[in-house]
Amino acid sequence: MLSPQSLSEADRRLVASWAADCAERVLPLFEAEAPDDDRPRDAIARARAYASDELDTAGEIRRRFVANRASQVVSSPAAKAAAWSAGQAAGVAHMGAHALGAAAYAAKAAELHQAGAGTAEIAWQLEHLSDPARTALRLLPALGTDPSGPLGSGLLASGVLGDNIRAIQNGLRRRPDVTALELVGGPEPVRVELHDADPEWPERYREHRQRIIDALGTSAGGSSAVAIEHIGSTSVPGLAAKPIVDIVVAVEDITAEEDYLAPLLAAGYVLRVREPRHRMVRTPERDVHVHLYEQGAPEIDEYLLLRDHLRSDADDRALYERTKRELLGRSWDDMNDYADAKTEVILAIKARARAALSR
Repeated sequence: MLSPQSLSEADRRLVASWAADCAERVLPLFEAEAPDDDRPRDAIARARAYASDELDTAGEIRRRFVANRASQVVSSPAAKAAAWSAGQAAGVAHMGAHALGAAAYAAKAAELHQAGAGTAEIAWQLEHLSDPARTALRLLPALGTDPSGPLGSGLLASGVLGDNIRAIQNGLRRRPDVTALELVGGPEPVRVELHDADPEWPERYREHRQRIIDALGTSAGGSSAVAIEHIGSTSVPGLAAKPIVDIVVAVEDITAEEDYLAPLLAAGYVLRVREPRHRMVRTPERDVHVHLYEQGAPEIDEYLLLRDHLRSDADDRALYERTKRELLGRSWDDMNDYADAKTEVILAIKARARAALSR
C-alpha cells in the first residue's frame, strides 16, 4: 500500500521537473569529485523524462537507489548530499513526497558547501516552483503529522533535512497553518431534528453561492468544478436532513485568511472552526455552513463522492437517513460528536461508491 503521503500520478509528474531542477543545481558538487560517474545525472534525466510523460514509473525506484549508491564514491558531505538529491528526484515517480526530499537534500548540499547557502537555495526552489506544482505539494501532510513514508518518522524526519522540509513546506503557503482545533464559541449541544427534503434548500445554496462569489471575487467561482459546491444531506434530493445547508469552497491557500476569511466575515458569516487544512464559517442563524479547504484537498473529493452516490443509490440513501434518525434520537453535547458517530456508516457507503465507480 502506498503511503498516505503519496500524490497522484498527475501531481507527481507536475513536481518531478522541479525536483530535478533542485537536484541539478547542486550536481556540480558531486561531479567535481566524481566526473566520470553519471549515475546522479542519469537519475535527473529520468526524472525529467517522467515529468514529460516519456517514462512510466517502472524502474524509477531502482534508479533512485542507483543514484543514492553513487554517494559512496565521494568523500565530502556536500557531494554525498548532491547524489542523494538526484536519487530523490528520480523517486518522485514512486512517491510525490520524494520531491521534497530532492529539495531538502539540495539545500543541505548547498549548506555544507558554503555556510548560509541552504537558506538561499530554499528561496530559489520556492521562487522556481510553478503554481500547479505548488498546489500539488500542499497536499502533503506537514512533517511529522503522518508516521508513514519518507516525510513521517523515518528517512527525512529529523536534523538538517527535517529543518529544510519544514522550511519548504512553510514556504508553500503564506504562513504556517494552525496546528490545533479552534472551536469558536465552544461545544454546542445538538438541538436540531431531521426535516423532510425541502425544495428551498437548493435555492438557499444558490443564494449563498452568489454571496460567496461576490465576497471573494471570480477566483472562488472559477472554472474548477469543485470551486463552490453544495454538499451534505441538503444537497441530495429526497433525503431528510437537518435544515443546515453545507457548502464547500476551494481556496488557493488556507493560511492566507486575509484573502477569503476576512471577506466572508465582512459579508456576514461568522467563524466557527479553525483547524489544520480547514476553516468553517456559518450564518448567524446557523442555517448555512461554509467549509473552506485548499484547491485539490482530498476532503473535497470525499464530500462529492458521498453526495453523488447518495443521489443515485436509493438503498444507501435510505440507510443513511435511518442512521441519522437513530443518532438524533440520542442526546449529544456537541454537533461534532454527532458527526463522528456517523463515521462508520459513511465509510461503508463511500466504499460502495468507489466500488461502483470502478465497475
